[in-house]
Amino acid sequence: MNILLTGGTGFIGSYIAMQLLSENHTVTILARNANKVPAFHAIPGLQVLEIGMTDYEKITLLLQNTQFDTCIHVALNYNDTSAYTMLMNDTAASIYLASECAKYGVSHFIYTSSTAANDSVYSNPSPEILQNGSHVSTSSKHDPHSYYGATKAATENFLWGITGVTGMRVNVVRPGYTFGNPVLHGAYTQPDRRFHSIAQAIKEGKDVELVQNDGTQFIWAGDLAKIYTAVLNSNFNKRTYFGLSNCFTSWLEVAQTAKQLCNSQSNIILNDLGWSDKPIIFDVSDIERDFGYSFSPYPHIAQHVEYLLGL
Repeated sequence: MNILLTGGTGFIGSYIAMQLLSENHTVTILARNANKVPAFHAIPGLQVLEIGMTDYEKITLLLQNTQFDTCIHVALNYNDTSAYTMLMNDTAASIYLASECAKYGVSHFIYTSSTAANDSVYSNPSPEILQNGSHVSTSSKHDPHSYYGATKAATENFLWGITGVTGMRVNVVRPGYTFGNPVLHGAYTQPDRRFHSIAQAIKEGKDVELVQNDGTQFIWAGDLAKIYTAVLNSNFNKRTYFGLSNCFTSWLEVAQTAKQLCNSQSNIILNDLGWSDKPIIFDVSDIERDFGYSFSPYPHIAQHVEYLLGL
């Protein structure tokens, strides 16, 4: 297939690009900086165009002149200084792209949302959740607590409207915390710095302070990319999938892995904020039911920590 990929020079997008190429698809990446990952320019079947998400005329011209089978939208125009700014920079840009794709014959649109569409479960948890944990499914009602969560939820709803009106298939992937080494030389790792900070502190023999029972369903970027290509190769419409592993892993386990790998004498200090030892769990049974996938973050966590430690 001929695939249009936004955000392909970023961390998650670069893994998706390489997975698509491994399956013999042709990939065109839209990026604000076409030279962000120089190695991409030497890869057959891949081109990078310097087109940002608000370069509306360029997007329309590209879609008028090139027939794409699918658009995989990963790019995020993140700016949460105000609700309006977030709406216009990200939601409006995403819906413009999807609308133009439908207009010019793209048959399938895959949107990168986020578990943040339900981030109230973290930001404003009820006493019951704090004590007993929670189970969130893809059918759970949108419940954002941030502008980021709100823009993801709003875009999902607009996309359901677009598929209803135009018939273009639309599916959604909601990643959570995604980690991994750069997919190739000169590419990027995750922007969140917690893995990096823990590894650096332990490498230097410093104490590491963590919150007791803090963690998530970490997913390795290579596994997340497989979810995208599984959705790409399916005939589904209006499906939503959590891009997460099948188990909860604590930051304590990450720190202990780093300590073991470099034989550090660092102390790990746990701050008890009353967080339950029954964690919030997102239901990933859909990807097992539809694609036969059930991902564990191990041994990728150890491999990533090794990379960050320089071992």
